[in-house]
Amino acid sequence: MEEQDGEDTVRRAWLRWLGVGTGSLALVLVGLWTQRAPIAENFVSRELNRRGVQANYDLVDVGFRTQRIENIVLGDPVRPDMTARWVEVDIAFAGLTPQVAAVRASGVRLRGSYRDNVLRLGELDKFRDPDSTAPFSLPDILVSLADARMTLDTDAGRVGMQLDGSGNLQSGFQGRLAAAMPRAALPGCGLTMARAMVAIAMQQGQPHLSGPISADAMACRSAGAAIARPKAVVDLTLGKALERWTGHVDLSGQALKGSGLVLASPDGRIDFDGTAQRTAGRVRMGARALTGQGALLRDAALTGDWSVGKDGSSLKGQIAGQDLHLAGRDPLAGLRASAAGTPVAPLAAKLADAVEKAGAHNRLQTRFALVQKAGGGSLVVTDGGLEAKSGARIGLGADSRLTLTWPGKVAAIDWALDGAVTTDGGGLPRAALKLARRPGGGFGGQLFVDPYAAGDARLALDTVRFTADRNGATRFATTAVRLDGPLPDGHVRGLSLPVEGRIAANGAIAINPGCVPLSLVEARYGNFALGQTRQTLCPVDGGAMIATGPSGVSGGAAIRDLALNGRSGDSPMKLTADQAQVRLGKTGFAMTNAALAIGPQEAPVRLSAATLDGAMIANGFGGKVNGAGGQIGTVPLIVEQGVGDWRFASGALTFKAAMTVRDSQATARFHPMPVPDFALTLKDGRIAATGTLTAPQGDAAVAKLDIAHDLASGKGHADLIVPDLRFNASLQPEQITPLAMGVVANVNATVQGQGRIDWTGSTLTSSGAFRTDNASLAAAFGPVEGLSGEIHFTDLINMVTAPGQQVTIRSVNPGVEAHDGTVRYRLEAGQKVRIEGGGWPFSGGKLELLPTTMDFSADVDRYLTFRVIGLDAGAFIQAMELDNVSATGTFDGIMPLIFNAKGGRVAGGVLVARQQGMPPLIMPEGVLPVIPCDPTRQSGVLSYIGPVSNEQVGVMGKMAFDALKDLQYKCLTILMDGALDGEMVTNVVFNGVNRGKLGDAPTGISRSFIGLPFIFNVRISAPFRGLMGTAQSFIDPSQLIQNSIGDKVQGEMRTGTQQNLAVQPAESEKAINGEPK
Repeated sequence: MEEQDGEDTVRRAWLRWLGVGTGSLALVLVGLWTQRAPIAENFVSRELNRRGVQANYDLVDVGFRTQRIENIVLGDPVRPDMTARWVEVDIAFAGLTPQVAAVRASGVRLRGSYRDNVLRLGELDKFRDPDSTAPFSLPDILVSLADARMTLDTDAGRVGMQLDGSGNLQSGFQGRLAAAMPRAALPGCGLTMARAMVAIAMQQGQPHLSGPISADAMACRSAGAAIARPKAVVDLTLGKALERWTGHVDLSGQALKGSGLVLASPDGRIDFDGTAQRTAGRVRMGARALTGQGALLRDAALTGDWSVGKDGSSLKGQIAGQDLHLAGRDPLAGLRASAAGTPVAPLAAKLADAVEKAGAHNRLQTRFALVQKAGGGSLVVTDGGLEAKSGARIGLGADSRLTLTWPGKVAAIDWALDGAVTTDGGGLPRAALKLARRPGGGFGGQLFVDPYAAGDARLALDTVRFTADRNGATRFATTAVRLDGPLPDGHVRGLSLPVEGRIAANGAIAINPGCVPLSLVEARYGNFALGQTRQTLCPVDGGAMIATGPSGVSGGAAIRDLALNGRSGDSPMKLTADQAQVRLGKTGFAMTNAALAIGPQEAPVRLSAATLDGAMIANGFGGKVNGAGGQIGTVPLIVEQGVGDWRFASGALTFKAAMTVRDSQATARFHPMPVPDFALTLKDGRIAATGTLTAPQGDAAVAKLDIAHDLASGKGHADLIVPDLRFNASLQPEQITPLAMGVVANVNATVQGQGRIDWTGSTLTSSGAFRTDNASLAAAFGPVEGLSGEIHFTDLINMVTAPGQQVTIRSVNPGVEAHDGTVRYRLEAGQKVRIEGGGWPFSGGKLELLPTTMDFSADVDRYLTFRVIGLDAGAFIQAMELDNVSATGTFDGIMPLIFNAKGGRVAGGVLVARQQGMPPLIMPEGVLPVIPCDPTRQSGVLSYIGPVSNEQVGVMGKMAFDALKDLQYKCLTILMDGALDGEMVTNVVFNGVNRGKLGDAPTGISRSFIGLPFIFNVRISAPFRGLMGTAQSFIDPSQLIQNSIGDKVQGEMRTGTQQNLAVQPAESEKAINGEPK
């Protein structure tokens, strides 16, 4: 009982204490619960202050499990590092230890930066433990994020991200990450409008990311690469500590361009698995098409295994593709076109066809192994080659391999070829190249090429041998390259040239650095043929014929003292030149001082050029020429100074240029004349040339030239057509021919006609006919008007005509004008003019031109003699319109004229009045005439009734004029000597009887003079061209008296000088032929 009571007492004590403790705990808990918010807020504040975090927030709810904080702002309120609308944290207890079981957040906004490989999140960085060395791991909590966004500034640009998801961060979290980057500037590259939509999942502590990443474009200037619409679909699983990764990336794009290559629609997959120490996988990449360097490969594919690690990287696999061909409709059209018309044209066509067919259906496949380590790398290519449906194969031979290693011992890259590179089948040349790198640099080996033939063309190449130099270079040489092939309407046979050269250690190539012999068995082109010849071919400018290096391709070849012999049809031909050369980089060839002679040696056709350049054209050659010239046989026409174009195609040589034509004789018969439209064609052994001869000054057309020549027979002709040659103030004959100098001037005429030169070998004949109508000119003997006539040449070259040429002349004025005359003549060899005769009706009589020959080949005297017969004094005075003078009488005479370089002159001119009843006085030519005077016969009457002033002639002179008012003369003689363009000395001698009163003289005196004989003997020196003075000198002696006495005598009388001169000088005391005074 007592025991039971004791137990009850103890039980009641424990219950009391338990009640007290429970009540006290309850009171404490109630106190804590009522003060939970301030306690939590103080705790958070202390923790934030301890870490130095600047924060603003609202602690909205604090419960045993869930805590809610709203309006969170971390950092500067103006530009916060993080904001959130609300965050809820669930607390769970592991025993008495509280742990964060879950976090839920909404409206989170983060701002940070990632620069220099460092992530900075502003105030959030202060929650990290900088001394922690624990591996990265995600906490085992539930996280739910809604509308969480982050703006991250990086070195490449700004990235915007949004994350939504929920689940346990260790395993089970599911979410989606959306990211956008408008522009990215990576080192050497650029990216536009990058986007990502990645699914994030956590599986057993391993993050798994999958989804597309894309951009509008990406380009890398430094690498010269760009991709349009790049896209990658990522499937990536990371280790728990992010120390391992595995998965794959599917890549695609519209086009990828880089290093001169373009991939159309590239796509593929890269598998990977590894760590930072080593990652490996497999790659499968392809493209619908791959283009580059003018080639196109369809369905290009790369497959292989790869690895990247600290000890290096490697890629081993296979490259394959289909239908590798040159781009374009006809990519080898240039080869066909450039070879057209050449001996290699069939070979080029065969090769082009073979390449075209090989590119239609083929497969390219090669295996390779690429290894790159810290000190260098290597690439091994095996089983490489292209096989076509046409049967063509290009590639490494069986069991052959090509190895490239870098850096090389001598060059940047060393290489080794074990085996050979071969070509065969499908129309390709069969060849094999075997090479091996030598230890000291350079390489040795051989190139074997079987003769390549197509149609009439054949190219043979002796074995090319390669040997290494001590300095790392390689030399190569072959005995000869021989070519046979067709030409348009011809062929080349046995063209042979040895080839040698050197490949330097830096890859520069020099081919034929020295002179080599060039030989030819035969060449035929149209009607032209060259026989066997051998020339020396040398490089230009001391270099190599062909050289390649860092500065590009250069070189050229030249033949000095070129001399080629052959035939044009059946005619011998020789081509020479000081130099003929070709230069790489410049189209075609050039020749200096080229000369072509065709035909017999004594009379060949010659063509020459100071400089000539040309190039291959359709069916032949063509180019420019300067300083061109030529002559056909012995034809006395030389063309020179030509500048124009030439063409040698389809068996025809054509030449068009502006040239000059000159006389081949030392003493030129015409001045050099421009021919602006000269054209020459040489085809089938015949030469045809045309052109327009123009005046040396101005562009007046002189004649049309049309030449034809047959090389085989040596026959030919040249037609000179003068359609309408006009001489006027702008063009005179002396501008065309020096023969007209000093003969004619001031010509106003139109000439038409045609000439022809025919030749056979060195024998020349020529003819021609030319006509002019109503021409006017000035000759040495006086002005000529209305000259008309036609001249017929029997020898046009030497200016020889048939006898009996005739011209009509409307008027000529050798001092006295004559009308409507005719002259007969002929031209003789040696520039001689034979005057056969001529005549003019002249003042009631006639004026005859006596036969004579004038020599124009030298500076000698030339003679013209005019005979005057039956000149009527009255008609003459009327024609000359001489006032106050009347006369009757008839005159005969002769007028010898002499012309030379100093001008013309009258030598022994005589006019004699014919006495009544006497026959015409025909005076002999070249003999001093005997002039008869019968005192019983009268000749005529002379009367001057014009006014006379004493002041003019004096008293005695006036009496003499009075005597002339009615003077019946018996004899009158005029003697003339002197220059036509200078002083003419004229002696006038006549006698007669005065039949009237002497003016105002006293009757006694004047009666003494009536019936008294007068003798006048007057000497006059005056210009012959004074027309009125000259004309009146013949008929009106009053002028003689007035001029001689009035001007001269009275002037002397005024000065007091007495010369004992009067009207009747001392000579008047004498009789004429014995007639008494």
